[in-house]
Amino acid sequence: MCEESRSIQFATMTILHAGNARKFISEAYKELSEFHFEAARKKIEQAKEEALFAHREQSKIIRAESDGESLEFSLLLTHAQDTVMTAVSEMHIAKNLINIVEKIYDRNQK
Repeated sequence: MCEESRSIQFATMTILHAGNARKFISEAYKELSEFHFEAARKKIEQAKEEALFAHREQSKIIRAESDGESLEFSLLLTHAQDTVMTAVSEMHIAKNLINIVEKIYDRNQK
């Protein structure tokens, strides 16, 4: 497989899985807005699995370059990196927000 198509494949798979992670995070916020804390956590776990897939694809890109493959700069690879970073950041924020909202909810129920 030529270097360009390998880069496109890596980038596309990274974007796909990172995008799936962001979709699950969005669904977690929907569950959180209805105070369904366990359902929100399950969505975050699904997001985490997708983010791990994305990270593995991203690692393939890094490994290929460190093995001496010359991967040309591309906007697609940049977008893939950005999408992974965004998904991971959103996931951390969502996990913390679920805990905060749950504590507030529990205090208000007492």
